Amino acid sequence: MSTPLLQLNHYFGIRQQPLHRVLIYAPTLIWVQQGHKQLWWQERRLSFDKGSWLLIPAGHQLTFVNQPEQGKFSSHVLTLLSPPPAQWLTDSPPDPASPIKDPRLTVTPELAFCFDLVCSMAQRNLSEATQTELLRGFYAELQAANGLALLFPASTMSLGERLARYLSVEPGANHTLAGIAPHFSMSRASLVRKLAAEGCSFRTLLTQIRMSHALSLFQQALTPLDVALACGYDSPSRFAARFKQEFGLTPQQYLHTCPSTDRQSQVTRC
Repeated sequence: MSTPLLQLNHYFGIRQQPLHRVLIYAPTLIWVQQGHKQLWWQERRLSFDKGSWLLIPAGHQLTFVNQPEQGKFSSHVLTLLSPPPAQWLTDSPPDPASPIKDPRLTVTPELAFCFDLVCSMAQRNLSEATQTELLRGFYAELQAANGLALLFPASTMSLGERLARYLSVEPGANHTLAGIAPHFSMSRASLVRKLAAEGCSFRTLLTQIRMSHALSLFQQALTPLDVALACGYDSPSRFAARFKQEFGLTPQQYLHTCPSTDRQSQVTRC
């Protein structure tokens, strides 16, 4: 299974979309295009609009409300699956006692140009080597704007982050510990033990990845049954219960906040 360089999702809303505990499984950039995103961050409420990016490193769970303006909300969500050069990053893991106070970066014309460039790569039939260099250029511009460290606070990834990226390529596949462990050059028992040492588990991580995938599928106007099957669930009721447990609202309640079926989101994987 090959890992793409990035994933691009477009999200829309016609009513308030309150969601909690949305997993950010890889460094992610969120750019609101219309409306506002009200984010609860370290006991504060932050607001994001078109003038600022929300930059979140891997491993965070976000609680927010997407607030429409004039009846519409839209945002681009760019998930970065290929890291920048290690020498551009710090060797020290982030200090939990000094968390990011404000994960915000003001959008400049230069940053916007690079964003549009990397997001259009898949449609231009470019080679993987060319796409890698364009993404590196985007990282260079982020570094110049002091934003790269917000997305990549350390030069190494935890096992949980690596596993999450692997699972995100095909969230609905029949993933098992026994089948996945060889991809990480370890036994099933070692994988379980090392994940536990990081405070996570395979089953929990797989569920979170699948539920995040479900949000993007609902944006494509799929039915709850179709989304459940695409996320690896044979039982729609079990899927609905998991969805509500993760996000605080049912699939039908979330669909009620989305545009009608004639508007479909796009998902780009480079």
